[in-house]
Amino acid sequence: MGEISLFERFKSSSPCRIVLLSIVLSESLAVLINAAAGIIGKGRVDGSLLLVGAIDALAVSAVMAVLGVRFILKERGLVEEALMRQSRDIFDSIRDPFSVFSADFRITRTNGEYAALKNRTVEELTGERRCYEIAGRTGVCEDCVVQKTMLTANPCAKEKRMGLSDGSDIWVEIYTYPMPDSDGRVSHVIEYIRDITARKAAEAERRTLIEELQRLSRSDDLTGLLNKRALMERLGYEQERARRYKTPLCLIICDLDNFKQVNDTLGHEAGDRVLRIVARTLAGTLRKSDIIGRQGGDEFMLVLPQTPLEGAVEFAERLRRNVEDIDYPADITTRPTLSLGIAAYPDAPGANDILRRADTALYDAKKAGKNRVSATL
Repeated sequence: MGEISLFERFKSSSPCRIVLLSIVLSESLAVLINAAAGIIGKGRVDGSLLLVGAIDALAVSAVMAVLGVRFILKERGLVEEALMRQSRDIFDSIRDPFSVFSADFRITRTNGEYAALKNRTVEELTGERRCYEIAGRTGVCEDCVVQKTMLTANPCAKEKRMGLSDGSDIWVEIYTYPMPDSDGRVSHVIEYIRDITARKAAEAERRTLIEELQRLSRSDDLTGLLNKRALMERLGYEQERARRYKTPLCLIICDLDNFKQVNDTLGHEAGDRVLRIVARTLAGTLRKSDIIGRQGGDEFMLVLPQTPLEGAVEFAERLRRNVEDIDYPADITTRPTLSLGIAAYPDAPGANDILRRADTALYDAKKAGKNRVSATL
């Protein structure tokens, strides 16, 4: 690379230095001109003329330097003021709540949106009190992301439900960003808040929809009980749990007696009403841990965890009597009864085994005259 010229050095210098050097050079040139004038006019260097020229040059240089520096500082001040005004305009143009916190948790800068969210004025928030003192607390809030950013020098974020002054609630997402000083320590933290209430509502709606679809996929349309698919899943789960903890388990399959007669004489609409009434009666008799569902047609299935065969037989008799005692509407003139078959685990180790045994017991109850309980031993 070539040698840098004097002009280039000046260009790369600060404005104050350029002005000072320019003045010094021009006044030094004036001194030399005065000396040259003495030589030409008197044939020698006139000491007094040279001294006067030097003093004049220094005086002018000093005055011009002061004026130049003042001019430059003034210009720089105008630029800085413009930059500060521009930063204020940018700050105030942010439409979401925005604040700057100092290391001692005082709010040094905020906008109107943040003040409105806190139901305060900007002046109240940016006073001498700390942010938690403004909120009426004696210390930093639990899980404070401003504090986390202060301690870790890392950006943080969290979601929070906030109550507004009008009594309503909103969901917000809070972001914090560190502002290090020249030594690399976090001197301030920026906090930026976004309203995510609409997003939270959409997420809740989506969860509700998914839960409803899952419920429908596992529910019987007519009775609202579990459907056969869900029943088989629960039966398999309860059998595995009974095996692991060596606890008893029983399965009851129920079938309405003479239900075909209800459909043939009263119609399918009346038959559906009977099924719903019986389903409510059975479900109302269950214990909290018991599981019930409609296997199909006029057949119901009950899974009884931690229940030995003797207890299942006693419980089945209660179910049978409750169905027998149903007070049907007056237009339901055909009153079906209930036959029940019971099988126990671990006598029937697999799901298909226990189902087959319960079906066999149900067949025995039907064959023996209906409206009765039968169990495989």
